[in-house]
Amino acid sequence: MNAFGKTDKGLVRASNQDTFRIDIRENGLGFLVLCDGMGGARAGNIASVRAAERFMEQACTADPEQADTETLSRIAQRAVTAANSEVYELSQSSPAYNGMGTTLVGCICAGDRVVLANVGDSRAYVIDGEKIAQMTADHSLVAEMVRTGRLSSEEAKYYPGRNLITRAVGVDSEVEADYYEITLHDGQTLLLCSDGLCGLVTDLEIAAAVVQSASQEEACDRLIQLACSAGGSDNITVVLYTK
Repeated sequence: MNAFGKTDKGLVRASNQDTFRIDIRENGLGFLVLCDGMGGARAGNIASVRAAERFMEQACTADPEQADTETLSRIAQRAVTAANSEVYELSQSSPAYNGMGTTLVGCICAGDRVVLANVGDSRAYVIDGEKIAQMTADHSLVAEMVRTGRLSSEEAKYYPGRNLITRAVGVDSEVEADYYEITLHDGQTLLLCSDGLCGLVTDLEIAAAVVQSASQEEACDRLIQLACSAGGSDNITVVLYTK
């Protein structure tokens, strides 16, 4: 298993509220998480860091001897719950943290089996050569309007409220996440990203950058450069994983 990630504050934002963590273990398990914080520069950054660390703390309790998909899914659910409680309790502890929250897309990998968890509009993709498929559904106002036919996909790109999310970690005492079970085949790459990438760079451009790169590090650099060339209006974070 191989994984690499990189984050950049982009060209407009004064600070970087994105966070990612990677832990690839010799026991055959891998753990990845990416969070995009909100709630003011300091609060957003703290929310994303605390959620990512809490998620990883719980996810890494997985046992390679009990790595069936059902067990890993339960662990992923506990990890999201723990991350949400961490951020929510912090948000209640000080007026400076009121309204803080974060997206979260994370996974537990056991060879070719991947359990994904998602809250918010950070995304997971599977890239297979020039083909790319979005594995998660955005929890956002725009995504909901597209799903219900009130906006077209093209209109959604320019809709004024496209950055408004409908779910976030830490905003309420409980959070509803989506969970996915996927199989990652030889030659395929799992990509996690914040909307600083997928909000500015097309899916086909993302796939091309990954497949044309000689390494995961080069791919991350290319993707960040593409987002910056498109305006770099948000923080940009990318995590890549291959089994």
